[in-house]
Amino acid sequence: MFLLLGTAPAAAMDLTAAVETAVSRSPAVAEAKARRTQAQAAGREAYRSRWPRLSARAAVLRSDDPLFAFGELMQQRRVAAPDFNPDTLNRPGYRTAMHGSLELGVPLFTGFELTRTSKLAALSEDEAQLLGGAAAQAVRLKTTDAYLRELKTRAFLSELDARIATARSAIDSAERLKKRGLVLGSDHQAALAVLSGLKAWRGRAASEREATLAELGVLLGGLAPETTGTLRVWQPPLEDDAALVAAALASRPDLKAAGLRTRAAGVRRDGARSGLLPSVDAFAAVNNSAGGLNSGAASRLVGVRAGMLFGDPAYSSRRARAEADEAASVAAGAVVEDSARGEVLARAAGLRGLGSALPDLSEALARARDSLEQVRPLYREGRQSVLDVLRAEETVARLEEARLETVYRQRVEWASLRAAQGRFDADAVAVLNGSLEESR
Repeated sequence: MFLLLGTAPAAAMDLTAAVETAVSRSPAVAEAKARRTQAQAAGREAYRSRWPRLSARAAVLRSDDPLFAFGELMQQRRVAAPDFNPDTLNRPGYRTAMHGSLELGVPLFTGFELTRTSKLAALSEDEAQLLGGAAAQAVRLKTTDAYLRELKTRAFLSELDARIATARSAIDSAERLKKRGLVLGSDHQAALAVLSGLKAWRGRAASEREATLAELGVLLGGLAPETTGTLRVWQPPLEDDAALVAAALASRPDLKAAGLRTRAAGVRRDGARSGLLPSVDAFAAVNNSAGGLNSGAASRLVGVRAGMLFGDPAYSSRRARAEADEAASVAAGAVVEDSARGEVLARAAGLRGLGSALPDLSEALARARDSLEQVRPLYREGRQSVLDVLRAEETVARLEEARLETVYRQRVEWASLRAAQGRFDADAVAVLNGSLEESR
């Protein structure tokens, strides 16, 4: 139901407003923001892990072990002379003890574990921010493509309507001439076939427009807007290849994210190498031992604890795994860099190719329109067949479709080039929007 509603145009909205709306409600952008919040929380967790911690423990014990029974009496400070009776010492019977403790501890040295955790959290936060920018850029590009495609299809439908109307007029005229024997039946049938082809073409274009409007509606989270502006000839700003590649290497979010992942792999490698370092913490505790709920004695304990592995069979394997992970991250970054170079150069070449083809297309379309205007009076004079008129109409429609496709692809390729550089931001959208407004 939502998709069906999305095919009906709502209020008018220019390209800039449509893109802003799509980005503001994009689930992908919201996910990236949540990932960044998660990384920030991990950083705070690592920082606060350095603070003192207070813990409590409790236990209820019952045993007839002589050592346990006498030890509990000593802990509870309830040893009396009868307790030294050999019979009592050897057979104390069952005794119940309730233990409780309250301990305050603070880490002094964790083998740099907390430092590494803080670094990894900071790197994750930076990566989440970059991925958020990449997600917003992807939404901008997808919305821009759908918006421009709708403009192209709308303009082509208008052209087809004009071609069908004039072709139908020529067919009606041919019907009258056919009755008088002035038009060959074969030419008339062929002309009707061309007209049917134009109608089928229009039906397909109308379906494509409905699909595009539905896509826009989904991206914007509501009814598809009425698009504004016109696709005309436009000269996109384009730098030389070296400048384009340099900008991509400096700005692409995935390249920066690959660098952050390599740094994170280095931090994990350092952690693997430090796996045998000791951990040290200081503590202060209050312990209580009681024979019931209303009696007992407390003792205090302070100290420093240290723990260290003198041997770990998995240590070398853990180091090798971390070092291989770092090497893989470096290689993955090189793959992303090569991909960025190739994509930027391919987009730039495609954009230049579209620009070079446009003058010839415009000239061909102008000649086709001129030919159509010339063949109509010749047909009315009986010097041209109605089939020639319909073929001229079809030629104009095909060339207009090619021209519209080219000017549409020009803008989309430029937007894709900016995205390949990591620079398809709000300013780039404004440039495209301006190219539509200038030709309105």
